[in-house]
Amino acid sequence: MSFAHDVKLEVLENNIQNECCKLAFLSAVIHSCGELTKSGKEFFLELKTDIDKVYDIVNDCLKTLYGEYAEVRLDDDTNINKAVRYIISLPKSCTNQILFDCGIAKLSLNNEFTIIQGIDEHIIENECCAKNYIRGVFATTSTSNIVLNGEKISNRSFSGYHWEFVFVSEAFADDFSNLLFSQGIANKKSRRKNLFVLYIKEAEIVSDLFAIVGAFKGLLKLQNEMALRDVRNNINRQTNCLNANITKTVNASINQINAINNIDRLMGFEKLPKNLRELCLVRLANPEESLDNLTKLLSTSITKSGISHQFRRLIKISERLVKEELANNEKENETENNE
Repeated sequence: MSFAHDVKLEVLENNIQNECCKLAFLSAVIHSCGELTKSGKEFFLELKTDIDKVYDIVNDCLKTLYGEYAEVRLDDDTNINKAVRYIISLPKSCTNQILFDCGIAKLSLNNEFTIIQGIDEHIIENECCAKNYIRGVFATTSTSNIVLNGEKISNRSFSGYHWEFVFVSEAFADDFSNLLFSQGIANKKSRRKNLFVLYIKEAEIVSDLFAIVGAFKGLLKLQNEMALRDVRNNINRQTNCLNANITKTVNASINQINAINNIDRLMGFEKLPKNLRELCLVRLANPEESLDNLTKLLSTSITKSGISHQFRRLIKISERLVKEELANNEKENETENNE
């Protein structure tokens, strides 16, 4: 079971006390995963979800508000992601009343039945109702790629904190986006073919969202994951820095040893000043040591910058000797060719 699924189950564990909040939750669920069909003059309303707990909450709302119960069955088409889906059929006797009360339908001046695409402001005018509306949408339309503790899904691991809501109606997506913003949850919208997606990519904002919907266990798990990733990233940065320093030291040592070998081959150490001659011998005997450690191995007191300066002198001497050697070789070749 995924982290997102666990969080949605936790949200559905919260009991809804007030009738206005139950109406808001029911409206959100119907808007998010409801399918309305018509046969003659009768309307049939079904909810489709992969979380069976939704049925219990919907039934509790229906019992309190209308004294009726919904029916549930398994969806025959469960081959999508091999996930079990449930179809919740709302009672036919009060379907129209539910649609009107939830702000999903209204009668026009011509007494025609009209579906409202957005969110009825009266449904979410109270703070408690607004939060329960968000809970309803959260439990039925939200998805996430957040994976905790390095778990893998289908041989792929995810590292982001992406949380999103997927809608069929753009008007509903826009209204829900505004509702999230009113609760301090910044979000962005994108379009995927015929779907409209609101998404959050910042862990802190996802944490705030969890707090609003009452997913406090999920919030603690997320913050623990954030702390673990932060420690892991710091360790990786330190390791990379250490490796870079080691590589830099090794490369510098190789250049220094090459210069020393060139001097020894082309001129000999005896022609060098005493301090440079000692430095050459110490470096050859300690090829892997850093400049800091070399300062402790020399007979005279010298700083790291002083050793660095001496090595630059040795490298310049080496470069001059190599150039002279190449020039002499070219002269010899010319002489041989002339003869």
